[in-house]
Amino acid sequence: MYGRAEPRQQPGYACEECRKKKLRCDRQRPQCGACANAQISCEVNDRRAPRGPKKGSIGALRNRIMALERRLSSSQTDDNLASEGHEFGLQTEPPARENVTTQFSVPNWDMPHHEPPNAPISLPWGPPETSPHSPLVFSDIPILPAAAAPYPSPKQSPDSISEAFVPDLTKAELIQLYFDRVHPIVPILNKSKAFKWISEANNISEPQQCLLHAMWTSATAFSSQLGSFQDTIYAKTRYMLDQLDSSGNDPLVCHIEHIQAWILITFYEFARTNYRRGWLSAGRVFRLVQFSRLYDLDSPKPLASDSENDPILLEEKRRTFWVAYCLDRFISVSEGAPMTLNEEVVCTRLPCIDGDFQRGLVPQESFLGEAMSSADTRPYAPLAECVILVTICSRALSHKQIYTIETLYSNMPLDFSSRYNWLDGMLTRRLNNLQANYPSFSVAEDAMIIFAYTIAHSAVIYLCRIIETLSRNDQDQSLVWQFQARGLWAAQEISRLAKEHDHFGFFKAHTFMPFTIYLSAARLSKHLAAQKCELGTKDVKDVEKSFRTSIESLQKLQSVNNLANYYLHLL
Repeated sequence: MYGRAEPRQQPGYACEECRKKKLRCDRQRPQCGACANAQISCEVNDRRAPRGPKKGSIGALRNRIMALERRLSSSQTDDNLASEGHEFGLQTEPPARENVTTQFSVPNWDMPHHEPPNAPISLPWGPPETSPHSPLVFSDIPILPAAAAPYPSPKQSPDSISEAFVPDLTKAELIQLYFDRVHPIVPILNKSKAFKWISEANNISEPQQCLLHAMWTSATAFSSQLGSFQDTIYAKTRYMLDQLDSSGNDPLVCHIEHIQAWILITFYEFARTNYRRGWLSAGRVFRLVQFSRLYDLDSPKPLASDSENDPILLEEKRRTFWVAYCLDRFISVSEGAPMTLNEEVVCTRLPCIDGDFQRGLVPQESFLGEAMSSADTRPYAPLAECVILVTICSRALSHKQIYTIETLYSNMPLDFSSRYNWLDGMLTRRLNNLQANYPSFSVAEDAMIIFAYTIAHSAVIYLCRIIETLSRNDQDQSLVWQFQARGLWAAQEISRLAKEHDHFGFFKAHTFMPFTIYLSAARLSKHLAAQKCELGTKDVKDVEKSFRTSIESLQKLQSVNNLANYYLHLL
């Protein structure tokens, strides 16, 4: 027989000495053989707990798994019914892709998420001293919203939410990362004030808790090492914001931290989820801004009315409004859609320079209308420069829409040339002001200034497109050729500025920078297609090089920004 005729070990417990030395004990009593040979005392512990799981633990785990499966099945069924009844928006994919909630389970807040996530500038103002040999008319560039990509739904959340899924050290690193990479492009917080209430984590309000989680979430989008946390933190932050929206204690009060949290989440969604979700969240931001009347912070108020006594808080509100204002313009210009925040009713001063703001000094800045009409060469904050430039872009869009409507109804748009010349002159002054206050040696130090330059050049491209589209019946084509040369120069400048981010780092690029690079690439591509045969060899090589640079920049950006991936598919 091949089996054992007797047990492998003697009954009873091994002595402590044999256990310590990992020897096989013969279990003799009162002294085993090993202890007898070593002439030491033999001690046996017969109260040792048995190995294996505790009694009843297996059954408890099975019951917990069954409860989780029932909850998951119920949540998936609810999401399926909701998605079938409430789907809307432009789509480029079959409707089956929109039912994304069935592809992801509800996040487990008790366990960490382990999915892996990845030279000075010279800025001459003016096109080359050459003009095209023949008229060139571009068709309008199609701008479509990105298709909704599969992503976990933030609506569902477990009943109890634990804070244990992010270590304290990681939280501190996320806050530091936020001020290093997110704050330069969304400068809405005072650093010392934020650290003060963050340090009192056990005694902060609900809106501040939402803002803190939104800061963590937005920081994960700017890091490849901490990307494993982003899905879980994002889902929890959205859940907290939805709960705060639906269960506000005072329906007439909207805290500034609440709006700031939604702004950060909106920028995150544009970069990391999909275009439609970001657009819908942006709509909520605009309504909260209107509800809080952030557009009317600096209008004259009666003496008896309540006024903001804290200059830091007032400046935070101004910055929150202007970031939301820029967000509204980015979306409207890229989509050709109406704007939500009306420029004519704004009575909030422009933001001051960030260095003064962080030191607690809040000088009184001018209003938007005053800054745009002024011919003075004076420094503005990078955010204020972006505000002025996106306003010029939005006015150019409105200019085109007004002309189209007037033509449609057979009205003679007599003031077309005057409006156009006014926009062109204002844009020229802003570019000159940028060069005077932010020369080549300082541009690469600030991501917002680089983005401001790309917005300015995008405005030049927009003006070029307007003159091409609306002057097709004009017998004198010299004006069209002049602006086409400026449009080509502006596209090459955007390409060159995008190339600078190879050294500056694409994690620090503005969320909407892919759109300006896309405008550049589209313009260069159209120019090559229409005039390649008429350009010289050197000019063709220069344009092709700029086009390749724009494409490469979008390819590098797509690993950190989903907008770049979308615009690459349009080219």
